[in-house]
Amino acid sequence: MNLAFLRPLYARPGPFASVYLDATQDTEDGARLRELRWRAADERLAAAGADQATREALGAAVATHTGTGQHGLALFAGGGDVLAQVSLPDPPPVPVAAWSPRPVVAPLVADLGERVRWLRAVVDRTGADLVLSTGHERVRQVEGAEHYPVHKAKPGGWSAPRYQRSAETTWDRNAKDIAEAVADAATAECVDVIVLAGDVRERQLVHEHLPAVLSGRVVTTGAGSRAPGADPEPLDEATAAAVREREASRRAEVLDRYRAGRAHGLAVAGPDEVRRALEWGQVDTLLVDREVPVPDEFVRLAVQTDAEVTTVGADQERLPGGVGTVLRYPLGAA
Repeated sequence: MNLAFLRPLYARPGPFASVYLDATQDTEDGARLRELRWRAADERLAAAGADQATREALGAAVATHTGTGQHGLALFAGGGDVLAQVSLPDPPPVPVAAWSPRPVVAPLVADLGERVRWLRAVVDRTGADLVLSTGHERVRQVEGAEHYPVHKAKPGGWSAPRYQRSAETTWDRNAKDIAEAVADAATAECVDVIVLAGDVRERQLVHEHLPAVLSGRVVTTGAGSRAPGADPEPLDEATAAAVREREASRRAEVLDRYRAGRAHGLAVAGPDEVRRALEWGQVDTLLVDREVPVPDEFVRLAVQTDAEVTTVGADQERLPGGVGTVLRYPLGAA
């Protein structure tokens, strides 16, 4: 997991408000219950000394959050601004409302580091429906700016080639709009897998227009359609399979590098060695035991040095002190 989305938290001085909230809204009174949970969090922030402008900014973010189903919400704010807002796959086991010199990020890393977060785009030649893994809520519906012509002209007639070229131009322009929306959502939500589904030509075009940093996260499937009444089951199955494959391959790759690195000076373990490597900016990937809380300071250093974070279980690898690293180059080397 890349933590670049947390960088705004470390680009300004504290104090910070850190809130982990049950944002579930799966019943008729879900909105009211969410508001009550926020009020309780707001009272704790006020008692801890959080300023009114910061609390109001957080309240507005909670009120405008559009997630549905069972899920959580992590928010970080300071100086009257919301600095980061992340949907969580599950409600937090213990709500958090902290006002502190540093943001409280360890629960976020522990929660997200165990899961592959995905974004699914079901596309056709006019637009797309974007859906996030968290609660399976629709992020947004994208409608391309170009509406005509969408279909190629039938063969025959002097104008057919011109209409065919015009249709292809329309598809491409709409694909650019879709790709921009996908890139924005994928970056904001720190997703690991982008599932492109639907029309075969349009998803090819969308893939081509995605930034290179996201292109490698794309999995395509012929399942899924924007048509009314389309059966969602094949698409859900294809998405689940893509996520399982990406999760297994990513963790296996990191663990292989860690084990090989321990034998060749390209991996270290234990809090003291890991801290030193982080301070020197030599960490490529920070490994944390999912049962051992990772220090917030380690997360800050990982964010500031663009290190990835992966959680592992004791059944996969025993990490001395609960932490280990894969290094970019051996300690002491320049």
